[in-house]
Amino acid sequence: MGIFSRKAVDVSRLRLDQAWADAELDQAYAAVRAGDLSTGMALLKATPVNTGLRSVRVMGLGQAAVGHSGQLELRLEALPGDPDLLQWLGQTLVFEAWEGRSGSRAKYVSEQQFASFHGILGTAGAVLNHAIDAAPDDAAPWEVMQWVTVGLQSSMEFKDEVFRSAVARHPDSYAAHSGRVQVLAPKWSGLELAELVYFGQQVVTNAPPGSVLCAVAAQVINEVWVDVLGDSELSRLQRGARFTREVSNRRDELLAARDKWWAPGRERQPEDISAHGAMAFALKAVGAKAAAMEHAALTTGRIESLPWGYTNDPDPLTAFATAVAHQMS
Repeated sequence: MGIFSRKAVDVSRLRLDQAWADAELDQAYAAVRAGDLSTGMALLKATPVNTGLRSVRVMGLGQAAVGHSGQLELRLEALPGDPDLLQWLGQTLVFEAWEGRSGSRAKYVSEQQFASFHGILGTAGAVLNHAIDAAPDDAAPWEVMQWVTVGLQSSMEFKDEVFRSAVARHPDSYAAHSGRVQVLAPKWSGLELAELVYFGQQVVTNAPPGSVLCAVAAQVINEVWVDVLGDSELSRLQRGARFTREVSNRRDELLAARDKWWAPGRERQPEDISAHGAMAFALKAVGAKAAAMEHAALTTGRIESLPWGYTNDPDPLTAFATAVAHQMS
């Protein structure tokens, strides 16, 4: 069969950036997309602070409200200082800012995009600061603030403070640790890759068996993968050697982290779907095809742009579906 006889992969049953197993959030997401913000507000108010469930719901409702931030601002005028509304608006603005910028490297982003990006993120940061003042014990605003610090290229001292503040309130926050991976990633920070790798190893070491935090190891591998494949200073042969050294040779380390997380009898956690997507991508990267397929199935077709948008495929859903069709080869 020639290349033109290939069938396109089917993505009709996949969902993008809705990585959760939460029927209430599904209902609220659909309602918010249709313009009904009250359903989302009620769900957020019913969700306890400093839980993985709140982190996932803040993220999901923020995704749903992209394009509706103006409506949230109008509500805030009627309910000034409402911590849940401030949190929701802050997260929504962060998503709107990054959507307008795109996740591309700086050289591919126009000056106009940067100006808009920084302006929206600046507003998001101010809103999140108000959320912090309104609910000082809630980790969620600090979790989201990490994405503001990345986009605005804040000092590492401030980034460290934001992360410490999040985990002081919610020590096992998957959202906080996921954000920290991006803060430390060389593509945004300019730091040595070793700092990110060390962070991931420490998280896995300190995480109890069954904790979704063990999946941070997958996120780190995915960022190493991006860094290696984007290393334009190396020849193809040198890049291949670096890939073997820094990605393929971490297979056993990644599988050990996976086994520590995905242990028999563990309690299900709200972030599991997201973690399965990251783990599937990382296991594919290190050549653990069967394990990658296992975790791909456990996503239940709910795929996130990060990391599945890292490939050269047209979009994250196509990347995932193609990988599954090829048995993660």
